[in-house]
Amino acid sequence: MTQRERYIKCLTFQKVDRIPNMELGVWPETIARWHTEGLDGSVTDLHSLHKRFGMDKSFNMDWMPINCGVYPPPDWHTETQTDEWEIIADSIGNRLKRGKKNASIPQFYKFAVETEADFEKITPMLDPNEPGRYADHFESDLLRRETDAEPRGVNFTGLFGFGRDLMGLENFCIAIYDDPGLVEKILDSRVEMAADLYRRAFKTQAIDYVQIWEDMAYKTAPLVSPEFMEKHMVPRYKQMTDCFRAGGAKLIMMDCDGCIDKIMPLLKPGGMDGIYPCEIAAGSDPVRLRKEYPHLALKGGIDKRKFSSEGTAGVKEEIKRLAPILKDGAFIPYIDHFIPPDISYGTFCYYMDAKKEWLG
Repeated sequence: MTQRERYIKCLTFQKVDRIPNMELGVWPETIARWHTEGLDGSVTDLHSLHKRFGMDKSFNMDWMPINCGVYPPPDWHTETQTDEWEIIADSIGNRLKRGKKNASIPQFYKFAVETEADFEKITPMLDPNEPGRYADHFESDLLRRETDAEPRGVNFTGLFGFGRDLMGLENFCIAIYDDPGLVEKILDSRVEMAADLYRRAFKTQAIDYVQIWEDMAYKTAPLVSPEFMEKHMVPRYKQMTDCFRAGGAKLIMMDCDGCIDKIMPLLKPGGMDGIYPCEIAAGSDPVRLRKEYPHLALKGGIDKRKFSSEGTAGVKEEIKRLAPILKDGAFIPYIDHFIPPDISYGTFCYYMDAKKEWLG
């Protein structure tokens, strides 16, 4: 069975020869620590880490080269800097502060869209039919994927995800109440993008699966109400997923961190097959979620905190905890987000060995 067949069949409740073995990501600081604990210096990122441990190629490391955002991509430049930080700005109005020494989440303090007039200015950059959205090497990249039998997936920034990218998290959430007209225009622009952008790829059934990136929940709840989602987002999700299905997509999943309990009932009505990465710290336990939503596919769900605090004992505990739902199908276990630097290399090596045996 090829990687492509295994990945799609596993997450659509079909029989597979074994469960795919992959991880979502790894922080650069983690790799740096592991280099001091025995990891080969040639391993520098997720690609080489997967190769080193003989994992299947992660769905999250090699999306098809199709741009679904602002196009042309805004130009960034450094405005000011110190030894520790730099202030960078782009050509459409974003400003952020970023650490120079350690990987961290950039601190935005100004966003491109604050008013409806700002959004109208960038509307020409949201044309889904702009030819340049497909990379020049798209056809050769597709041929390579066919030759290597890799899953062929696209990462589509969703309704909430695109709004927060344009306006910032807090600003977009406030605009839902204070400027609903602007929010509606942003949401509609996503539907238009979904309907038109992938037509070229869909003509040849080139796309196997679609990830809708949202990240619209924190530790205790979603950042938008279920009522808003049901009224304003679910019908638009359905429009988008209908287009994806008609184009040949066999799997559509949402990427959403945090507490997803109130999101789960809205996935199927929106046309989605599942969700990940099932963060345990936010209560998103795949064992419980599978009982409550047996028809939905899940990924992730291994508690990284157990590996940090308990080492190999934590690995054994997590494998035992998740073993029952592994047999149900439509579940790919991995550490429930990027692998943090407080997990030792020895623990990770033990986890890799145990996981290979566990997944068959």
